[in-house]
Amino acid sequence: MTRTGATIAGALALASAAAAQPSMPVARATDADRLLVGLADEAAGEAIVTLRHDEASNAPTCKAGSVRGGQAIADASCTLALKKLGWATAGVDRNGKRQALPRLRIAWTKPDKAGADSDVTDEDGLTPISPERWILPADYPGTRAQGASEFILDVAPSGRPTACHITESAGSDILDRKTCEVLMRSGLFLPALDAQGKPRPAQFRSRLSWAIE
Repeated sequence: MTRTGATIAGALALASAAAAQPSMPVARATDADRLLVGLADEAAGEAIVTLRHDEASNAPTCKAGSVRGGQAIADASCTLALKKLGWATAGVDRNGKRQALPRLRIAWTKPDKAGADSDVTDEDGLTPISPERWILPADYPGTRAQGASEFILDVAPSGRPTACHITESAGSDILDRKTCEVLMRSGLFLPALDAQGKPRPAQFRSRLSWAIE
């Protein structure tokens, strides 16, 4: 059986057939996100957030639902969503109507004190969205090659990758090319913020492993 996997955001396994099934996007909050919203290290859980633009106050609003982990998780999830996506609620479509943002699940896991991949993964203020769905088993090129490609993604303020750079080869040009191909296709993030709290360009550094079982 062919399996693809990745060292992304610390320890997120990619390669489940279920990952191909459509579902609500999940923002995997990072240690930097905890600092940004002031969430304690021991807090863990998730919440589904809905952002809207309130016409009366002319400001974005957030509602948290399906909360696991208590009020601290609900508050942290809305704070993160408002900081990173609140600006988007002011957008209008071609008919001048407010654009409704899709609901987003924000998941908080306790920090990895061991720092297993701290030497490999650097989010640069970005929050990966559903990285477990970026790479699917069908993406494996079928060469029987195995290895790990270390990479840097240039990411625009929109959260979409604009360029991919291999910094350490998997030992196979095919695997390196496929790594960038699938990450450029599927990679998605909540944006990094500048000192004024506005979305900025950033770079996401990590490793993607290709293995056969």
